[in-house]
Amino acid sequence: MSLHIVLPGLLWPPSPQQPAALQSLKTPALSRLAGCGSILRRPALAAEYLLASLFGLDERAPFGALRRAGQGEAVNSRAWLAADAVHLRFARDALLLTDAPDVAPDAEEAAALSASWNAHFANVGWLYMGAGGHGHLALHEAISVDTTPPGGALGRKIDMRLPSGPDGARVRQWMNETQMLFHSHPVNAAREESGRPAINSLWFWGAGVAVARAQARPIQVWSDNALARGMALAAGVRTAPLPAQVGVALLPDNLVVLDSALAPSLYLDAEAWAQAATALDTQWIVPALAALRRGDVQTLTLTLSGDNGRIDVTVHRRDLMKFWRRPFSVVASR
Repeated sequence: MSLHIVLPGLLWPPSPQQPAALQSLKTPALSRLAGCGSILRRPALAAEYLLASLFGLDERAPFGALRRAGQGEAVNSRAWLAADAVHLRFARDALLLTDAPDVAPDAEEAAALSASWNAHFANVGWLYMGAGGHGHLALHEAISVDTTPPGGALGRKIDMRLPSGPDGARVRQWMNETQMLFHSHPVNAAREESGRPAINSLWFWGAGVAVARAQARPIQVWSDNALARGMALAAGVRTAPLPAQVGVALLPDNLVVLDSALAPSLYLDAEAWAQAATALDTQWIVPALAALRRGDVQTLTLTLSGDNGRIDVTVHRRDLMKFWRRPFSVVASR
């Protein structure tokens, strides 16, 4: 009779002086639940690895194939590699990765970049990329490579996060050639002229063939995250986008993945993160608390993550009587 809500990015990293946008932040329902429940602290994981852990998978999972399946696209038995449009920039003599919303291509840009890439890399595979820039490369042959997901690389130096392993050098070469190919591309010339960042590379990660070997306890997974939906499908679990009426998802044995705070947390955008945290508390956690009080669910589990770690909060209905427990802060937590 347990409901599990997963909130990637909803732990803001501690700092001596928090941004002004966070000083007055209030998430009363979340603070109440986390304050009266039991908390298990775990090491930080990239959001993609956090999702994998929920389905009995690890960092070797075929993330590219799983995400494509979660988008409702066919994957068959081919080897896939996630290939995301990114902007690489120099900062303090280091190369950093970003895929902020203003980097995401529209459908026309994605089609033009994909066409050029496919013409140049015809011997490698076929790139499928639509609006938003989350691409998937159907490889002609399987590769063995260790990669870093975007959640573990965004805003960070990439030199230690580049592809490695038996085929790492090949994939790094693809990245280098992609940078040269995109450097003078008409799409990027138009983007730079309009003041938008160039899409100057693809970030390759999550190689592998989709196999139905994921595991899951829930009977239904709700999320707008394509990777979470793909993992649910691999586990043979029903899945659907987030519903307009949240009550239909707040039921026993359901898993709800809410990732609207993830991107702001990765980019340390305090204002956008505070808005996301407030909305999540109002739209989801308040109704979840009400469902627990009514007895619609007997146990509620909240999983929150951030750069500084992960916490799993378990709240039984009887725990709501612990009025003496101090509220929990998603900002000040260590």
